[in-house]
Amino acid sequence: MKRNVKMKILIAVVFTILILALIAGFFMNRRGDGEVRSAYDYTKVTTVTATKKAQKTTVKESGKTTKKAETKKADSGKAATTATTLKKSQRKITIPGAYVPIMNRYQEALSKKYGNQACLQNGVSNVLPELYEGTPLENVGFWVGDYNGDGTTDLLIGVVDGYNHYPYAILDYYTLDNNKQAYNVFQSQPKDYFSAISGKRIMEKVSDDKEFTAWYLYGLNSNGMALTFKEGLLRDQYANKKNPWFKADDMDGNTKNDKKVSNDAGKKRQKQFDNARVQLDFIKFSKFKPVAQK
Repeated sequence: MKRNVKMKILIAVVFTILILALIAGFFMNRRGDGEVRSAYDYTKVTTVTATKKAQKTTVKESGKTTKKAETKKADSGKAATTATTLKKSQRKITIPGAYVPIMNRYQEALSKKYGNQACLQNGVSNVLPELYEGTPLENVGFWVGDYNGDGTTDLLIGVVDGYNHYPYAILDYYTLDNNKQAYNVFQSQPKDYFSAISGKRIMEKVSDDKEFTAWYLYGLNSNGMALTFKEGLLRDQYANKKNPWFKADDMDGNTKNDKKVSNDAGKKRQKQFDNARVQLDFIKFSKFKPVAQK
């Protein structure tokens, strides 16, 4: 009898240890601030969902699909600020010190007309080589302010109003993390670029070729450091030539899991997306004087 009791106790202890190990494993997979790790953190041990049509890194957070960007700590910059005065309007723009190295790099890339590889090596959007017509410094500008209303100063770099290539495009979006370091929320690439949308939202347009285009609508999470998926629209002639429109509830680019919509409904929604784009008041880089780093 005593032997049976001891055996039951031993089994209970082993079972308890296993439960505690599982709980510990769960909490080890969370950041110190309680945020679920992004799929990027697991690239060495897991396979990230991707498709040939639109490669996206995703992670489930509170039942919603969230797109996370890699943190770029290279531009750690101090919390100090610097100011530049624009001659044309005599406005003074105060720029957080963490953003100055980024702006200097863009200034240099535009001045020297960096090629695709040089852009990638220097951390600027490789859309730039397609924006060198005329005077490059007049085609690209910057916007400094609180885009999503979370109280943090953001830096957006994009195509100025009136330039035909990549209209409304935001090439780079940076915010400041808790340590006042520059954090890259997203960066546009050729055939995959972002735009500002009314309501402090963001739209991404992915176009591999004439047969496939995707529009993704996002919000920003509470700390402004991640895009949260809201809605998707796909035009996929590979899937259906006569009726290629689909409403997407994720970003995998796979229409097999998406709902078909009529041609009229699809075209109408696309037009609504395009009309909702907002042209930010970018200040041309020709008016920015590079600041020497101390």
